[in-house]
Amino acid sequence: MRINQSIMIVLALTFLTPLVWAQDPYDARIGEAEILTPSPVQTPRINGPKVYGARPGKTFVYRIPCQGQRPMMFAVQGLPSGLKLDAEQGILTGTVPQKRGDYPMTFTAMNAQGTVSRDFKLVVGDKLCLTPPMGWNSWGGHMFHISDAVMRLCADIMVERGLADVGFQYVSIDDCWMRVSPEMYASYSAGRKRKSAGFDFSGFVGAERDDQGSILCNAHFPDMKAMTDYIHAKGLKAGIYSSPGKQTCQQLAGSFDHQKQDADQYAKWGFDLLKYDLCSGSKELKAIREIMPAYRQSEYWKPMADYLRQQNRDMVFNLCQYGREEPWTWAPGLGIQTWRTGGDLNHHVDTYFKQALRLATELRDFSKPGQWNDPDFMYLHYLRDHTKNINPSKEIPLNTNQRYQYVTLWSMIEAPFFFSCDMHKVDDFTIGLLSNADVANINQDELGHVAQVMRNQDNQVVMVKNLVDGSHILGIFNTDPEHEAVIQVDWDIFDGCCEQTVFDVWRQKDLGVHKGGLTVTLSSNGVGLFRVTE
Repeated sequence: MRINQSIMIVLALTFLTPLVWAQDPYDARIGEAEILTPSPVQTPRINGPKVYGARPGKTFVYRIPCQGQRPMMFAVQGLPSGLKLDAEQGILTGTVPQKRGDYPMTFTAMNAQGTVSRDFKLVVGDKLCLTPPMGWNSWGGHMFHISDAVMRLCADIMVERGLADVGFQYVSIDDCWMRVSPEMYASYSAGRKRKSAGFDFSGFVGAERDDQGSILCNAHFPDMKAMTDYIHAKGLKAGIYSSPGKQTCQQLAGSFDHQKQDADQYAKWGFDLLKYDLCSGSKELKAIREIMPAYRQSEYWKPMADYLRQQNRDMVFNLCQYGREEPWTWAPGLGIQTWRTGGDLNHHVDTYFKQALRLATELRDFSKPGQWNDPDFMYLHYLRDHTKNINPSKEIPLNTNQRYQYVTLWSMIEAPFFFSCDMHKVDDFTIGLLSNADVANINQDELGHVAQVMRNQDNQVVMVKNLVDGSHILGIFNTDPEHEAVIQVDWDIFDGCCEQTVFDVWRQKDLGVHKGGLTVTLSSNGVGLFRVTE
C-alpha cells in the first residue's frame, strides 16, 4: 500500500510540473556576425512613439516611421490646423497648435501589399521627448572629420537603409564644426598636438565670430541652413553641439558670453537639438565659485535652457557634464530633456553593461517621460581613436553577442536611443542590429518604464520592463565572457500566471505558450529578449 501511494505521489508531481521544464531549453545562441532580425515584410507597419510632445506655436517636422514596400501613401485623420501632410513621404510639417492639450490622430499607410492604421497623440504643452530621442551622432565615427557631406550622407542612409522607418530621427553634429582662433591653434598643448598631429586644419583656423559676434563655421560647413533644409526635407531632424566655455573639448569656439546669440543662430539655421558639453566650462564654473561659493551647478546651465525654449522651434537640450553634482536631481527643473550620467563611453566601450546597470538600479526613478538619464551613445562598428583623432576608424572591441547586449540594454533602460559610428563604413550587420522595429518600439513605449533588475548573480542578469499594454519585456543576459549558460526564469518574477505567450523579439519568432517560466541557452556574453503576455 505504501509503495502504491509513493507511485501516485510521484505521478502527481510529474503532471503538476510546468511543461516548460520538460521541454528542451530554447536555443538563443548567436553566431558570429549573425543578423537575427528577418527583413521587414512588405505590408506597411507603422513604428515609433504613439505620443509626441511639442510646445505651442513651434515649427514642427515629423516623419511617420513606417516599414513596407514603397511607393506608399499616407493619410492622417484628425490632423490639427497648422500642420500639413506630405502624403507620398509621410512627413508632417507646419506649426504646432497654440492651444495646449492632447491632439489625437490616426496615421494610415497604404501600399500595394495592404493598409495599416495606428493611433498617435500630439501632446502640446511644456514637455518634449515623451519618449527617448532616437538618432545618430557624429563623434565616435568622425571626430575632426565631420562635414556637411557626412551629415547629408547620414540622412541618406537613415532613409535608404530603413533606419528612419523604425524611428531614428536626429542627425547630429558633435564637436569640430566651428573654427579655432589663430591664437588658440598656436597655443595648443603638447598633448593636444599629439591627438591631432597630422590633421589638415585648412579651413579651421580663423576668426571664430564675425563683427556682430555671430559664430562662424569652418570651411567644411559652407551653408548650415541648406544642410538642415536637406535633412528636414527627408522628415528628419538636425542636431548641433557647443560648450558653455570659451572652447569646446577640441579647443574650437565655445558659447561663452554668446549663449543667447548662439541659441538664436542655431534656431535660425534650423537645428532641433543641442548637445551642450562642459569642456572648458569647468574652468569658468570654478572661477564663478571662487567668487560665489554657493553658486549652484544648475544656475550655470539655466541660461541656455531658457534661450532654447524661447526659440521659434523646439530644440532638445542634451546636457553633457558627465553626471557631476547629480544632474538627474535638478536638470528636469530647468526643462532639460536628457543629461549624461558619466563620461564618454567610447573611451571604455566595454563598460556598457556597468553603465546600463546603474541606470536600471540607483538612477531608474529619475527617468520618466520628458526627462531621461543618458549613459552616452551606442558606439557600434567603426570608431575613431579618441587618443589620436587623425587615426582611421577601426572596429570596436566588442563581439557580436556584446553588440546585441548593448542595443538590448539601451532599449530596456529607456536611454536616448542614439548610436555613433563611421557612416562611410556602416555594414549590413550594424544596419540589421539597429533596424529591428520591436527593439526600437520597446524603447519608445509611452509608459517610459525603466527595466528593473530582478536577478544579478552567477553571471546571470535578468531584467523586466513593463509596457503600456500590460505585457512585459524580459531580458536575459549571460555575462560570462567564456562559457555558454542555460538560464531559467519563473513567471513569478513579474507576478505572472502559470501560462504566458512568449515572442522572441530579436528573431521575430513566436515561441507559443510556456507554462511556469522559460529556459534559454545563451552564448557567452549572450542575450535573449522576449515579449511575454498572458
